[in-house]
Amino acid sequence: MRNILILLLISFKIYAQDILNYKEVYSENYLTYRNDNDKLFTGKIQKIKQKNHIVFEVEFINGQLIKNTTYFNGKEKIIADEKFYNSNRKIIKHIKYSSDNSYKWITYYEDNGFKKLEEDYDNGKLVYKCDYVNNKKNGISFLIDKKGELKECKWENGKCIK
Repeated sequence: MRNILILLLISFKIYAQDILNYKEVYSENYLTYRNDNDKLFTGKIQKIKQKNHIVFEVEFINGQLIKNTTYFNGKEKIIADEKFYNSNRKIIKHIKYSSDNSYKWITYYEDNGFKKLEEDYDNGKLVYKCDYVNNKKNGISFLIDKKGELKECKWENGKCIK
């Protein structure tokens, strides 16, 4: 029984995260620290509007920005937008959601910040895909329209050639 309690306490410490506001942290050289102890911050920073509506939250691990989540206005906590970051604080993935969560737009980025892929999903089904090279559409993109018909376009260096 004692071993189970110790395991639970260790697990809680590993998965527990501090939730602070922006006034309780500071950033220096692309790292974020707690004001109270000057140690690298691991946890979430939240912006709360009125009493309990979370506008957005930013997640850090060992002072590094990992994820930024924005929520729709309303009574429920519904994600509107998520951005994921690399160690240089560059966006590597950006997901936007419809308010009913039936549609989502995903953009993937290279480490240099250039787009490399866009995908759209309607109720979990891929309905649009386009590759990018040097931040320009390149390759074959496809779209499934509202009638369910597949449409394709071949891109070269940002120009549709078909």
